[in-house]
Amino acid sequence: MNKTLLTLAILGLLVLFTSAYYTAPADSRIGYKAPALVLDNNNGLSPLQQHRDGNVLLTFWCSTDVESRLSNKQYDRLSRADNGNFTHVSVNLDRSNAVFKSVVEIDDLDRTAQFCTSVKAQDAIIKSWRLEDGYHSFLLNSQGKIIAIDPDEQTLAQLK
Repeated sequence: MNKTLLTLAILGLLVLFTSAYYTAPADSRIGYKAPALVLDNNNGLSPLQQHRDGNVLLTFWCSTDVESRLSNKQYDRLSRADNGNFTHVSVNLDRSNAVFKSVVEIDDLDRTAQFCTSVKAQDAIIKSWRLEDGYHSFLLNSQGKIIAIDPDEQTLAQLK
């Protein structure tokens, strides 16, 4: 009986000490480091790489999904009125680049914040960001950790 308890205690200590060196994998949940964002466009760079020094609101949307399109438009408006508390980066998942460009024009969106991904990259983005059940927006801090999902206007106003 004592050997069993001693063995369990040693195993418990090993698990405790080794888990201190384990870093959480990227995940699209609050508190985790955000997954990589690969758009598979011509320049190959992620739009998130440009904004490492502050809060970033990353919005995924599609023109055929009314709720996500309206959310993107609202976040775009808020980022233009914001005093620098966050940067808005918008990723469109339409299958047509022409439709994307038309919607950006019609909705009068900030073109510098809007990105369209290739059809080839969309499945990986949907899977890694857990967008199977709908499009979302993720608020990331300067370390790339997700601090809110689909934040409201009040949450964004409180950022520093």
